[in-house]
Amino acid sequence: MPTVQELYELWADDAELRDALARSLEPRGVDSLFEAFAALGPQAGELVVDVGARDASYAIRLVREHGLRAIALDPVRLHCDLARKAIADAGLASEIEVVEAAAESMPFPDASADWIWCRDVLVHVDAQRGLAECARVLHPGGALVAYVTLATDRLEPRERVELVEAMALKSFDAEEIEAAATDAGLTLRSVDRIDSEWRERMIEDKTWDPAESLLQIARLRRSGLEGLQARAAYGGLVWGIYQLLGKLCPTVYVWTSSD
Repeated sequence: MPTVQELYELWADDAELRDALARSLEPRGVDSLFEAFAALGPQAGELVVDVGARDASYAIRLVREHGLRAIALDPVRLHCDLARKAIADAGLASEIEVVEAAAESMPFPDASADWIWCRDVLVHVDAQRGLAECARVLHPGGALVAYVTLATDRLEPRERVELVEAMALKSFDAEEIEAAATDAGLTLRSVDRIDSEWRERMIEDKTWDPAESLLQIARLRRSGLEGLQARAAYGGLVWGIYQLLGKLCPTVYVWTSSD
């Protein structure tokens, strides 16, 4: 630990460090997830299940880019309604089916899907049951591409409790997710710890402003607003900030089903 005198001397002589920090580290953006999927070699006509599809924007892109058939699965009726409208607007009603169901109980036959796409979903489901269902639904040799944001050892216990309660989190640790996948009989093909890259790219591309998020966090904290809506808003606002600070680590897993 520096002395106070050393600290101020370090700050006074940090021009070289500031120059280094002003240079981009060329972080990847969100398109890297689609690039990772494309690298696996999907073929036209194959079936991808988008687990937790929300408005089906990912399913629509996957169908357009690879000529796939898709099922947009989501347990939230509002999301299913939004998905149906987006799919109709995209002219893909014959290529994409919307199914209202949970990841833990997918109403599909065994070995019926070639691919599963799962973005921002595993934290909200029972990992054991959800990944077991993915393994059941995949063809032998089929692949699951999952993007999930996980806690790191930088996340303080109180911060963790606040996030779990605000964001309806169930599976939040790498060890738990990875053990559940192994128990389900899935084979880990790759793991890519994205860390803060996507958030850095969003800032550099000016598609996300952390200063605005911090300002809203401060206003929310000082306003005295309480209740589920306020806690959910807080969780959503700190989510990206915690990724920048290394308290949360976005991670991409590719698992394959046993042959």
